[in-house]
This record gives sequence, C-alpha cells and structure tokens, in this order.
Amino acid sequence: MVKKAWRDSLSDAASARRLHNRITELDPGNVDARLVQGLHDYIVGSLPLVYRMLGMFAGVRGDKEKGIRTIQYVATNGRLNNTDAEIFLGALYRRENRPHDAIPLIEDLIRRFPRNFLLRLELSQMYSLAGDGTRALAGIEELTRLKSSHAPGYDSLAWEKIYFAQGTIQFWYRDLDHALENLQKVAESSQQIGLNTGALTYLRIGQIYDLMNRRAEAVEAYQRSIAFAPGADAARESRKYLGMPYRRL
Repeated sequence: MVKKAWRDSLSDAASARRLHNRITELDPGNVDARLVQGLHDYIVGSLPLVYRMLGMFAGVRGDKEKGIRTIQYVATNGRLNNTDAEIFLGALYRRENRPHDAIPLIEDLIRRFPRNFLLRLELSQMYSLAGDGTRALAGIEELTRLKSSHAPGYDSLAWEKIYFAQGTIQFWYRDLDHALENLQKVAESSQQIGLNTGALTYLRIGQIYDLMNRRAEAVEAYQRSIAFAPGADAARESRKYLGMPYRRL
C-alpha cells in the first residue's frame, strides 16, 4: 500500500487470504485467523477502481465495511490478535475520518501500554480531527509532562515530535502565532525529523505566513519544503502555493 504496488499487493493478499480461509475451515472457532480476512476485504475494497476491476476478473473481491466489521469482531473476541486488530482499527478509523470511533480504542490501548508515546500522539490527533481542540492540546501537554518527568518510555520521544504535533493542532485551530513558534522549533532541528515531517513543517510555516500576509517569507518556506523532500506530498502541495497564496475557507 505504501508503494502503491497494487498488482503485487493483490497477489500477496490473495495468497494470505486463501491460507487464512483454510484455517477457519479447519477451525471455525479461530477468531484470530479472521484478522487477515478483514484486512483483505478492506484493502481490496479501498483500491482504485481500475485495480478493483482487475481483481474481480481474477476472482478477488473486497468490501470495506465488511472488512471493518470483521476487524472489530477480532478486536472484541480474538485471543492473540485482538491488540493488533485494535491498532489496525485505529488506523482505519483515521483513514475513514471516524475519529470518534478511534478515540475509545486508543484510550484503551494507552491504559494497556502506557509507555507507548505514539498512542498519545495519535489520541491528540483524533481529538483534533473530532473538533475538540482543547482535549487535543491537553493531550500534548500531558506528553510534555511525561517527557519532562522522564516517565518510562518517554526519554526516546524527541521534543521535535511534540512541537510538531502541538504546532499542527494550533495551526488548524487558528492559533497562528503559537503554531509558528512551535513549527520553527521543528525546522531548526530538521536533522531530528523525517523527510515527510520536514517537508510538511515548512509547508505549514509557509501557509501560516500566507495567512499573516507575509508573502515573501511564505514563498521561502515553500521553497524549503520542496528542497527538503522533493518527492513528498507536502513538497508537491508547496509547489502549488509558489504561484498563489494559501487561503483557508
């Protein structure tokens, strides 16, 4: 899915599906084996139309909603794969823009895995997508507290990830001054972040400058986004704003 190598994915996924179908044939009570079946239904059902049609000709069919229901069933009733199913569900709910469904799942995972800071970052993003900026930022403040107090598992969390998450939420909730301050901290330590995050950081900085009517600085930020990771989605979007200022409806 990451490489969008749909043909290879269809072939491998179909093979995995057949093997797990065989397991449930031999042992109908094996709920864990249904995780791959649910993922297969969802993935094939999410493919671009042309590849879904190719899959149909080869006897490969998918159904997004059926896939989600199957994964939900494994999350509730599985013995070995229930945690994996919850994590997959959280990712799928984000992809389907269903943050209200993702929030209780992620909160349950945090209770079970309190050292995993990625879960807390995701929870803040889900609250942000759900329209609750107050809880989204409260989640980042809790991350800051845990990091500052050297809570188990949090020393490996880079401050830049916290600044980026906080700045992104502030950007979407129009707290532009604080968003710019946090995102500039990220840009100053670009060696600590990945290519996509770096390109997106400069894109957001450019958008903030455009909203502040500081066009020259915005163009410079877009150019930095493109130079940082030319193939990133954020870099492609930055190219669009070189010719016209970013405006939010």
